[in-house]
Amino acid sequence: MKLSCVECRRGRIHVKIEGKLDMTTVPEARKRLLRLIRTQDPTSVEIDFSLVESMDTSAVAMMVEVLRVLSQNELNLDITGMRDEHQRLFTLARLNQAFGLNHDNRESS
Repeated sequence: MKLSCVECRRGRIHVKIEGKLDMTTVPEARKRLLRLIRTQDPTSVEIDFSLVESMDTSAVAMMVEVLRVLSQNELNLDITGMRDEHQRLFTLARLNQAFGLNHDNRESS
């Protein structure tokens, strides 16, 4: 799993995640995402999933925590590049609406 900050300035965080998001990689990804949010004091956060090969429910749990932290600070989360198979995990957990997942931010698989 690779997590890179495409843009981390002017109050904007744009993060690109690459590889697998599973129970072995999520703890580090979670730590890095939350650290970025705390240290950069963003006004907006975008997370790009277009290069995520696979993910499991631990990735969904990580995103719930990120959304909770952002919501507490009245910040919005923009998820882009979500593939159909990844979005299904959010839909099965009935979280797709909470994350605003629809055809506009999905990428065909």
